[in-house]
Amino acid sequence: MRRSSVITIVLLVLVIIGLIVALVITNLPQKESVDENIVVENNESLEDEKQQEEIVEETPTSVSLDSQIVKDMYSLLSGQTQDIFHYLIKGNLTVDDLSNEYIQTIAYFNGAKDNVEKFDQIDDELRDGKLEKRYMDEAVKKIFGENVEYTPTYALVQSNDNARILRYDENDGVYYEYTGFGGGGDFGAYTAITKVDEYSDKYVVTEKLVTVRDSYGTYSVFPYYGTDFKFAYSLGSFPKSEIDNVEVTQDMYSNNEYNKKFISKYYDEATEYKHTFMKNADGTYYWLKSEIVK
Repeated sequence: MRRSSVITIVLLVLVIIGLIVALVITNLPQKESVDENIVVENNESLEDEKQQEEIVEETPTSVSLDSQIVKDMYSLLSGQTQDIFHYLIKGNLTVDDLSNEYIQTIAYFNGAKDNVEKFDQIDDELRDGKLEKRYMDEAVKKIFGENVEYTPTYALVQSNDNARILRYDENDGVYYEYTGFGGGGDFGAYTAITKVDEYSDKYVVTEKLVTVRDSYGTYSVFPYYGTDFKFAYSLGSFPKSEIDNVEVTQDMYSNNEYNKKFISKYYDEATEYKHTFMKNADGTYYWLKSEIVK
C-alpha cells in the first residue's frame, strides 16, 4: 500500500475519533451549573416575595369622630377614671401594669356600677348598695378582654384616693357600695380625641391632653399629667372670661366644649396619646394599651 494511502486512512480515523469525542462531551449533562442557576433564581424569588410582604402595610380606614364608637371610647378613656389611662409613669400602659384595684375601679365606673342594687344597712359604716360579682366579671372582660384575671378586692373613688367606694365581702360573695365620699380639686385633665384609625384587627385612637388649673379667676395650662400635679413649667395662663372667645380650629371629639377649646389653643404643645383597642370576632372590642407618643 502506498504511503499516501496509509496517511489518508490515519487522518480519517483521527477525524472520526475527534468527532466522537466532541459529540460525547457536548451531550454530557451539566448538572452543577444548572442546579446553581435554579437555586439562585429560587432564592432571589423568595427574597423578593419576603421584601414585598414586609413593605406592604395595611392602610387603615378613618372612623368618623361623630360615630358612637368614638363616643364610647372617649367615655372609657376620659371618664371618671381618666387619670389611670393618662398618668403614665413609664410612658406606656397595659393591663399588666394595672393593680387589681385599678382593674375593678375602671370596670366599676364603666359598666358594673349600672347593676348596683339598693341596699340599706348601717353598722360601723354606711352601705347603701350591693353588686353581684358576676357583673364585675362581665365588665372586666368587656373592657380588658376574655383572658384577663383579677382578684376581687375593692374599687376606688379615684385612683389617687385611698377611699374605697366598693368593697368585696368574701363571706357574702358580693360587693358592697359605700357612701360619704366626695371632694375635688382645682386641677383637671382636658382631653379630646383627634383621630381614630380602624384596621382589620384593631382601632388606634389618637388623643391630646392638657392639664388646667382653675384658680382665682385664671386658667393656668400645663402640657401633661404630672406626679401630684407638680409641673416643671406651664404653657401659659389667661383670664377665665376669655375662654368663650377661644375658637375650636381642629376636628376633634370631646363631650365638653371647653375641652376642645383648651386643646385647640395649645394643640401643638399638648401631650399626645395613642390608645389601642383590639377587635373581637363578634365586632366588639377591648382596650389593649395606652402610650404617650409626644
